[in-house]
Amino acid sequence: CAAALGSDTGGSIRQPASFCGIAGLKPTYGRVSRYGLVAFASSLDQIGPFAKDIRDCAMLLHAIAGHDPCDSTSANLPVPDYSSTLTGDIRGIRIGIPDDYFIEGMDPEVEAAVWTAIRTLKELGSTQEKVSLPHTPYAIATYYIVATAEASSNLGRYDGVRYGYRTTRPADLLEMYQRSRREGFGPEVRRRIMLGTYALSAGYYDAYYLKAQKVRTLIRRDFEQAFEQCEVIATPTSPTPPFKFGEKVADPLAIFRGEPMDTASVRKLPDDRKKVSIPYMTESGKIMSGSKARVIWPYACKPAGNAS
Repeated sequence: CAAALGSDTGGSIRQPASFCGIAGLKPTYGRVSRYGLVAFASSLDQIGPFAKDIRDCAMLLHAIAGHDPCDSTSANLPVPDYSSTLTGDIRGIRIGIPDDYFIEGMDPEVEAAVWTAIRTLKELGSTQEKVSLPHTPYAIATYYIVATAEASSNLGRYDGVRYGYRTTRPADLLEMYQRSRREGFGPEVRRRIMLGTYALSAGYYDAYYLKAQKVRTLIRRDFEQAFEQCEVIATPTSPTPPFKFGEKVADPLAIFRGEPMDTASVRKLPDDRKKVSIPYMTESGKIMSGSKARVIWPYACKPAGNAS
């Protein structure tokens, strides 16, 4: 196929795209309708395109973007012609480089590839600015509290009664509830539901969920201040190469630790900024993961005043 759609909460388009050497884009919240999407974390979920390159992503985004009366969170704003911004001319574009995203433990080949990509952008006429995102170390914790809390609430409706999976031949109503949810949700989903239920439970709401929302605001302000200095922020998509299928199933924390680049999702900016994973192969050609620069801005092809 030429392209596909996916849903991205904290990196589920961008990281798989980077692992496969294709382009993946998470649109701005509200740019694409979420009507029909099974909600995981309502304030984070977005539908976006996978494609072989950015031009195909732009074409598909143009097709799916726009206001939808069936989704009250979709933005009633004009949809620009994203493909028209893909001129290839990036002269004068200011690219922000946050040291906060080049973390300890990043794979050396990944880091080298990202810096090679950044140098290439400079050779093409862009300028580089150091930017600070000081609350980045708190992004993972914030993301997992907010996302799991919202997942616990959203997925509570799947009880085997109204819709969704229902177990067969339960002994009574309680067993039907228990078995339907136990059999219908996988281990990772059940784990996140339990974490979210705990964060929202009496006595812990203020300590966890409310505090996470406050930190989320601080992370947003970091990005707002950074975008006063630049139009683009370039980072690795992932700090490590792709892992083998099933390799980290037994160690959920290893998966959590591998997502620090994607958790910028917890911030929301008021304008049309997007998060896109762009392929960049290393010299060895053996990895296709964090060697992708992620750009937060409409395609980094024209100055901010000429694109929406």
